[in-house]
Amino acid sequence: MAHADELRARAEQALRADVGTWGSFEVTAVRSEIGGHTSALLDDFLTEAADRIAAYGEGFPRLELWREPDGGLSFELSLRPLPELRDTIELRTAGNVALDHAEWKGPNIAVLGELNRSLGAEALLTGPACTVREGATTSLIVWRDESDSSGCVIASGVRVDSVTEGVLVEAAARRLVGEKPNRSRTGGLVLGGFGRDRDRDPTPAQLHGLEVWAVNALHGIRPVTHIDGVPQPTPNESRLRWFREALDRAWTPIRG
Repeated sequence: MAHADELRARAEQALRADVGTWGSFEVTAVRSEIGGHTSALLDDFLTEAADRIAAYGEGFPRLELWREPDGGLSFELSLRPLPELRDTIELRTAGNVALDHAEWKGPNIAVLGELNRSLGAEALLTGPACTVREGATTSLIVWRDESDSSGCVIASGVRVDSVTEGVLVEAAARRLVGEKPNRSRTGGLVLGGFGRDRDRDPTPAQLHGLEVWAVNALHGIRPVTHIDGVPQPTPNESRLRWFREALDRAWTPIRG
Protein backbone atom coordinates (compact mmCIF):
# COMPACT_ATOMS: atom_id res chain seq x y z
CA MET A 1 0.00 0.00 0.00
CA ALA A 2 2.95 2.34 0.47
CA HIS A 3 3.39 2.64 -3.29
CA ALA A 4 -0.32 3.38 -3.74
CA ASP A 5 0.06 6.15 -1.14
CA GLU A 6 3.08 7.45 -3.04
CA LEU A 7 1.05 7.60 -6.26
CA ARG A 8 -1.66 9.57 -4.47
CA ALA A 9 0.91 12.01 -3.10
CA ARG A 10 2.40 12.50 -6.57
CA ALA A 11 -1.04 13.22 -8.04
CA GLU A 12 -1.65 15.84 -5.36
CA GLN A 13 1.79 17.29 -6.00
CA ALA A 14 1.03 17.57 -9.71
CA LEU A 15 -2.19 19.41 -8.95
CA ARG A 16 -0.43 21.83 -6.60
CA ALA A 17 2.19 22.55 -9.24
CA ASP A 18 -0.53 23.53 -11.71
CA VAL A 19 -3.08 25.46 -9.70
CA GLY A 20 -0.46 27.20 -7.64
CA THR A 21 0.54 29.21 -10.70
CA TRP A 22 -2.93 30.65 -11.26
CA GLY A 23 -2.53 33.17 -8.43
CA SER A 24 -6.24 33.97 -7.85
CA PHE A 25 -8.34 33.91 -4.70
CA GLU A 26 -10.13 30.87 -6.11
CA VAL A 27 -7.03 28.67 -6.06
CA THR A 28 -7.96 26.87 -2.83
CA ALA A 29 -11.47 26.08 -4.02
CA VAL A 30 -10.25 24.95 -7.44
CA ARG A 31 -7.62 22.71 -5.88
CA SER A 32 -10.22 21.15 -3.60
CA GLU A 33 -12.61 20.49 -6.47
CA ILE A 34 -10.01 19.02 -8.84
CA GLY A 35 -8.24 17.18 -6.05
CA GLY A 36 -11.42 15.50 -4.93
CA HIS A 37 -12.18 14.38 -8.47
CA THR A 38 -8.66 13.04 -8.93
CA SER A 39 -8.78 11.23 -5.59
CA ALA A 40 -12.01 9.50 -6.60
CA LEU A 41 -10.48 8.50 -9.94
CA LEU A 42 -7.46 7.09 -8.13
CA ASP A 43 -9.62 5.10 -5.72
CA ASP A 44 -11.48 3.51 -8.64
CA PHE A 45 -8.22 2.89 -10.49
CA LEU A 46 -6.57 1.14 -7.51
CA THR A 47 -9.59 -1.10 -7.02
CA GLU A 48 -9.53 -2.15 -10.68
CA ALA A 49 -5.73 -2.46 -10.69
CA ALA A 50 -5.79 -4.81 -7.69
CA ASP A 51 -8.09 -7.21 -9.55
CA ARG A 52 -5.99 -7.10 -12.71
CA ILE A 53 -2.74 -7.60 -10.78
CA ALA A 54 -4.19 -10.60 -8.94
CA ALA A 55 -5.43 -12.13 -12.20
CA TYR A 56 -2.03 -11.59 -13.86
CA GLY A 57 -0.17 -13.47 -11.13
CA GLU A 58 3.56 -13.16 -10.47
CA GLY A 59 4.90 -10.08 -12.18
CA PHE A 60 6.24 -6.55 -11.89
CA PRO A 61 3.24 -4.17 -12.16
CA ARG A 62 3.70 -0.43 -12.48
CA LEU A 63 1.15 2.18 -11.42
CA GLU A 64 1.37 5.21 -13.69
CA LEU A 65 0.19 8.82 -13.50
CA TRP A 66 -0.15 10.61 -16.84
CA ARG A 67 -0.80 14.22 -17.86
CA GLU A 68 -3.37 14.35 -20.68
CA PRO A 69 -3.24 16.89 -23.56
CA ASP A 70 -6.19 18.75 -22.04
CA GLY A 71 -4.29 19.15 -18.77
CA GLY A 72 -6.15 16.48 -16.83
CA LEU A 73 -4.59 13.58 -14.96
CA SER A 74 -5.15 9.92 -15.74
CA PHE A 75 -3.94 6.63 -14.26
CA GLU A 76 -2.77 3.50 -16.03
CA LEU A 77 -1.54 0.06 -15.03
CA SER A 78 1.37 -1.58 -16.81
CA LEU A 79 1.50 -5.35 -16.26
CA ARG A 80 4.99 -6.74 -16.86
CA PRO A 81 6.64 -10.12 -16.32
CA LEU A 82 8.90 -10.46 -13.32
CA PRO A 83 12.52 -9.83 -14.34
CA GLU A 84 15.45 -11.82 -13.01
CA LEU A 85 15.97 -11.05 -9.33
CA ARG A 86 19.52 -10.72 -8.02
CA ASP A 87 21.04 -10.56 -4.55
CA THR A 88 23.96 -8.24 -5.38
CA ILE A 89 24.67 -5.33 -7.72
CA GLU A 90 27.57 -3.43 -9.30
CA LEU A 91 27.66 0.38 -9.54
CA ARG A 92 29.40 2.40 -12.22
CA THR A 93 29.65 6.19 -12.14
CA ALA A 94 27.63 7.90 -14.86
CA GLY A 95 28.26 11.45 -13.71
CA ASN A 96 25.86 14.38 -13.50
CA VAL A 97 23.25 13.13 -15.96
CA ALA A 98 20.70 15.75 -17.03
CA LEU A 99 17.25 14.50 -16.05
CA ASP A 100 13.78 15.89 -16.62
CA HIS A 101 12.29 16.43 -13.15
CA ALA A 102 14.90 14.38 -11.29
CA GLU A 103 12.58 14.12 -8.29
CA TRP A 104 10.05 12.15 -10.37
CA LYS A 105 10.58 8.56 -11.40
CA GLY A 106 8.49 8.32 -14.57
CA PRO A 107 9.97 10.90 -16.97
CA ASN A 108 13.46 9.34 -16.85
CA ILE A 109 12.76 5.59 -16.91
CA ALA A 110 13.78 5.14 -20.56
CA VAL A 111 16.90 7.31 -20.27
CA LEU A 112 18.14 5.59 -17.12
CA GLY A 113 17.33 2.12 -18.46
CA GLU A 114 19.43 2.78 -21.54
CA LEU A 115 22.21 4.20 -19.36
CA ASN A 116 22.29 1.01 -17.28
CA ARG A 117 22.44 -1.12 -20.42
CA SER A 118 25.30 0.92 -21.89
CA LEU A 119 27.31 0.75 -18.65
CA GLY A 120 26.58 -2.91 -17.99
CA ALA A 121 25.87 -2.00 -14.36
CA GLU A 122 23.65 0.18 -12.21
CA ALA A 123 24.42 3.79 -13.09
CA LEU A 124 25.70 5.79 -10.12
CA LEU A 125 24.31 9.31 -10.50
CA THR A 126 26.20 12.30 -9.09
CA GLY A 127 25.46 15.97 -8.62
CA PRO A 128 27.27 19.04 -9.95
CA ALA A 129 29.91 18.71 -7.22
CA CYS A 130 30.55 15.08 -8.21
CA THR A 131 28.97 13.81 -5.00
CA VAL A 132 26.79 10.70 -5.07
CA ARG A 133 23.05 11.27 -5.48
CA GLU A 134 21.44 7.85 -6.12
CA GLY A 135 21.51 4.81 -8.37
CA ALA A 136 19.56 4.85 -11.61
CA THR A 137 16.89 2.59 -10.11
CA THR A 138 18.00 2.45 -6.47
CA SER A 139 18.45 4.41 -3.29
CA LEU A 140 21.81 3.95 -1.56
CA ILE A 141 22.57 3.17 2.08
CA VAL A 142 26.14 3.25 3.40
CA TRP A 143 27.55 1.63 6.55
CA ARG A 144 30.66 3.24 8.00
CA ASP A 145 31.59 0.25 10.16
CA GLU A 146 30.11 -2.79 11.87
CA SER A 147 28.06 -0.79 14.39
CA ASP A 148 24.32 -0.38 13.90
CA SER A 149 24.61 3.39 14.40
CA SER A 150 26.97 3.84 11.44
CA GLY A 151 24.39 3.71 8.65
CA CYS A 152 23.44 6.63 6.43
CA VAL A 153 21.06 7.13 3.53
CA ILE A 154 22.72 9.06 0.72
CA ALA A 155 20.45 11.99 -0.05
CA SER A 156 22.64 14.52 -1.80
CA GLY A 157 20.76 16.77 -4.19
CA VAL A 158 17.41 16.32 -5.90
CA ARG A 159 16.45 12.68 -6.32
CA VAL A 160 13.53 10.26 -6.33
CA ASP A 161 11.97 9.51 -2.95
CA SER A 162 12.23 5.81 -2.14
CA VAL A 163 9.46 3.87 -0.40
CA THR A 164 11.88 1.01 0.32
CA GLU A 165 14.41 3.39 1.83
CA GLY A 166 11.72 4.81 4.11
CA VAL A 167 10.79 1.33 5.33
CA LEU A 168 14.43 0.60 6.14
CA VAL A 169 14.91 3.90 7.95
CA GLU A 170 11.97 3.05 10.20
CA ALA A 171 13.33 -0.45 10.74
CA ALA A 172 16.70 1.02 11.71
CA ALA A 173 15.02 3.24 14.28
CA ARG A 174 13.40 0.17 15.87
CA ARG A 175 16.69 -1.72 15.80
CA LEU A 176 18.45 1.16 17.56
CA VAL A 177 16.27 0.74 20.66
CA GLY A 178 13.53 3.09 19.55
CA GLU A 179 15.80 5.86 18.30
CA LYS A 180 13.94 8.09 15.85
CA PRO A 181 15.58 8.86 12.49
CA ASN A 182 17.42 12.18 12.40
CA ARG A 183 17.47 14.57 9.47
CA SER A 184 20.80 16.04 8.48
CA ARG A 185 21.32 19.61 7.37
CA THR A 186 21.59 18.42 3.77
CA GLY A 187 18.22 16.68 3.94
CA GLY A 188 19.63 13.19 4.21
CA LEU A 189 17.91 10.79 6.55
CA VAL A 190 20.51 9.54 9.00
CA LEU A 191 20.19 6.07 10.50
CA GLY A 192 22.81 6.72 13.15
CA GLY A 193 25.56 9.28 13.77
CA PHE A 194 27.30 8.80 10.43
CA GLY A 195 26.38 11.45 7.91
CA ARG A 196 25.63 14.49 10.04
CA ASP A 197 29.01 16.14 10.15
CA ARG A 198 31.40 14.12 8.04
CA ASP A 199 31.22 12.46 4.66
CA ARG A 200 27.69 13.80 4.28
CA ASP A 201 28.01 14.03 0.52
CA PRO A 202 30.56 11.38 -0.52
CA THR A 203 32.09 11.09 -3.95
CA PRO A 204 32.08 7.64 -5.60
CA ALA A 205 35.71 7.13 -4.60
CA GLN A 206 34.89 7.85 -0.95
CA LEU A 207 32.50 4.88 -0.97
CA HIS A 208 35.35 2.48 -1.72
CA GLY A 209 35.99 0.23 1.25
CA LEU A 210 32.55 0.83 2.78
CA GLU A 211 29.57 -1.49 2.88
CA VAL A 212 26.99 -0.07 0.46
CA TRP A 213 23.44 -1.27 -0.16
CA ALA A 214 21.39 -0.45 -3.25
CA VAL A 215 17.69 -0.76 -2.39
CA ASN A 216 14.40 -0.73 -4.27
CA ALA A 217 11.02 -2.45 -4.10
CA LEU A 218 11.74 -5.05 -6.79
CA HIS A 219 15.03 -6.48 -5.51
CA GLY A 220 14.89 -5.35 -1.89
CA ILE A 221 18.41 -4.91 -0.50
CA ARG A 222 21.36 -5.69 -2.76
CA PRO A 223 24.88 -5.28 -1.36
CA VAL A 224 27.17 -3.52 -3.83
CA THR A 225 30.01 -5.79 -4.93
CA HIS A 226 31.95 -3.27 -7.05
CA ILE A 227 32.03 0.50 -7.58
CA ASP A 228 33.74 1.51 -10.82
CA GLY A 229 35.42 -1.88 -10.89
CA VAL A 230 36.79 -1.64 -7.35
CA PRO A 231 35.69 -4.56 -5.12
CA GLN A 232 33.61 -3.61 -2.09
CA PRO A 233 33.87 -5.34 1.29
CA THR A 234 31.72 -8.34 2.17
CA PRO A 235 28.55 -7.19 3.94
CA ASN A 236 27.79 -7.85 7.57
CA GLU A 237 25.62 -10.92 7.01
CA SER A 238 23.81 -10.79 10.34
CA ARG A 239 22.81 -7.14 9.86
CA LEU A 240 21.87 -7.70 6.24
CA ARG A 241 19.66 -10.67 7.12
CA TRP A 242 17.89 -8.68 9.85
CA PHE A 243 17.06 -5.80 7.52
CA ARG A 244 15.94 -8.10 4.72
CA GLU A 245 13.56 -9.85 7.10
CA ALA A 246 12.29 -6.48 8.37
CA LEU A 247 11.64 -5.39 4.79
CA ASP A 248 9.77 -8.59 3.98
CA ARG A 249 7.51 -8.07 7.02
CA ALA A 250 6.75 -4.50 6.05
CA TRP A 251 5.13 -5.11 2.66
CA THR A 252 1.35 -5.23 2.53
CA PRO A 253 -0.91 -6.23 -0.36
CA ILE A 254 -2.49 -3.51 -2.47
CA ARG A 255 -5.84 -5.17 -1.80
CA GLY A 256 -7.07 -6.06 1.68
